[in-house]
Amino acid sequence: MSPSSATFQHIDGWLRTHQPLWKIDTFVDLDIPWKGDYPELAHYLAHIHLAERDADRKADLIEHFPFLAPCQTWLRAPSLSRIMERNKAVPSYFSVGIKGRKWQQITAFANVTPIAEDYLEWCAGKGHLGKLLAFQGNKKVHSLEWQQSLCDAGKQDAERLNLRQTFSHADVLKGEGRSALANAHCAVALHACGDLHLELIKQAVAAKTPVLCLSPCCYHLTKDEFYQPLSQTAQQSPLILRQTDLKLAVKEVATAGAREQRLKQLELTYRLGFDSWQRAARQQDDYLPVPSVQKVILTQGFNAFCHWAAKQKGLTDFIATNPFSEFEPIGEARAKQVQKLETISQLFRPALEYWLILDRSMYLEENGYQVEIGTFCEKSLTPRNWMIRATR
Repeated sequence: MSPSSATFQHIDGWLRTHQPLWKIDTFVDLDIPWKGDYPELAHYLAHIHLAERDADRKADLIEHFPFLAPCQTWLRAPSLSRIMERNKAVPSYFSVGIKGRKWQQITAFANVTPIAEDYLEWCAGKGHLGKLLAFQGNKKVHSLEWQQSLCDAGKQDAERLNLRQTFSHADVLKGEGRSALANAHCAVALHACGDLHLELIKQAVAAKTPVLCLSPCCYHLTKDEFYQPLSQTAQQSPLILRQTDLKLAVKEVATAGAREQRLKQLELTYRLGFDSWQRAARQQDDYLPVPSVQKVILTQGFNAFCHWAAKQKGLTDFIATNPFSEFEPIGEARAKQVQKLETISQLFRPALEYWLILDRSMYLEENGYQVEIGTFCEKSLTPRNWMIRATR
């Protein structure tokens, strides 16, 4: 058994053993869904205060309930080694129009990407990563992107900077990147979402692309209702993951500002308050999903949000006989409970993400690649800081 397989087996066993604690639908349940299986933990959760710092709360939970802490050696995330030969200074105008944190992510990713004869940039957007790789070694870069407007903008930028970077409009989910992968020495993808990075891995294996560097993101953005493991080892696991479960792997806000966090808390309260209202108004004890909302509506207060949500769901006839006002404190109480449930589920988040990273890594190993996995930047730059670096 390979080291990756052994680590995977440990994490898989821990996740399976405690599934009730993290495979939860927090908006659907009005009570703690696992209190019958973990009565002492449920009692503890009912009495904790959310005001304390996350780190302190996590440490206290693990002290009282050691089973909540997986062996830390399973989750060790070493920083990938930098490619020291790449030392060409990058002019400041290269990052014009790119947000500071995004440019730092791009730079960090490029710093741990092997020097190659040429590169294929998968789901390139405007090709900012490819632009940097092309400049640093005067290399050819072929950037694939689904949106024609982004291809046009990237091409214009590459010509302005006199780079050896070309763009192709391609739908990689329809296999339109296969020939490019077959002709590339190194394929790169920074934060390709869900099926986009899965297709890169599968198509690169089929095309025998020599080097592959990717940072996976948004595992839940997939056409499949249930996760389809890639590796033979993961396929043997009894663990079944829904799209809802996959969302947990990316459910953290490590880089959000104070205003963003406040609006997120407000939206949670309003959504749960409206959910309690619609259950009472319809006399149906079922959760009713509401679409995404513009942040400006949140600033107009609970009543405005509920009027908007009722209109979205065709429930305006219930408003006259069912006032919204009494449901805002109910939403606040439910939001606190959801936060407490997520305090527990978040303890399993790193292990779930690592489970998914290892599945991708083992699949590449099974198909003849030597694989390194680790972080390419600090979490303060992006929570999705894992990189898979594979060489045939």
